[in-house]
Amino acid sequence: MNLRTVARLAQKDISILRWPFLLYVALGGLAVGLAGLDDRAARSLGLTLAANVLIATCFHLVLSNVLGERQNRTLAFTLSLPVAPREIVAAKLVSSVIMYVACGLLATTALVHLAPVDVFAAMASDGRSLLSHFAGWSAYFALVLGGFLALFSLVLATAIVTESHGWTMAAAVGLIFVVGNGLFLFGPKLDTFARYFRGLRQGGPELAWALVAEALVIAVVLWATFRLYARKQSFL
Repeated sequence: MNLRTVARLAQKDISILRWPFLLYVALGGLAVGLAGLDDRAARSLGLTLAANVLIATCFHLVLSNVLGERQNRTLAFTLSLPVAPREIVAAKLVSSVIMYVACGLLATTALVHLAPVDVFAAMASDGRSLLSHFAGWSAYFALVLGGFLALFSLVLATAIVTESHGWTMAAAVGLIFVVGNGLFLFGPKLDTFARYFRGLRQGGPELAWALVAEALVIAVVLWATFRLYARKQSFL
């Protein structure tokens, strides 16, 4: 695999989507600004906007950056270039993840700031050092961003492997609105989840295990996507 070719293809994808990308970044910044205001309505709007940025970016990237090439009939041109299919899929993975993380950084900041868990008060209550406080906040930030990135990886993998709008939308809607809402509504009512969430809130070993699990899910999904696409025989 030619890493330079992958980088140039990823740069092409980012350049094509630069205006929507900048719009989502700006909306994430607006969510942070609203989250910092001392107004309940503004903070509620900031929370909603931050969540919508993460969800809308997920839909936009898979529909435009992945499925859009086939729909716009530009995939044939890309395949006619002196590039291998595995370099194309590697570039799609790289560009999509870079854009999603960049758009999600500010939105995640707003979500963490507005979370029902008062991270700063919980860390300050035990008299730990400033460095320890920063590490704890960073871990909680990584937990939120990692959760959304794991979800995005699954939807992205579905889009790349199936190249189907139907399957991709089913995966996105199912993960976000069925699985996500189900855990949000019914998870706190289950003793196992309640104990797990208490451990996360207190910065116990559950936090470290959650971060490791998210990293493994993202790595396995992206690796499996690359392997499955590389084994395809027909690309048009």
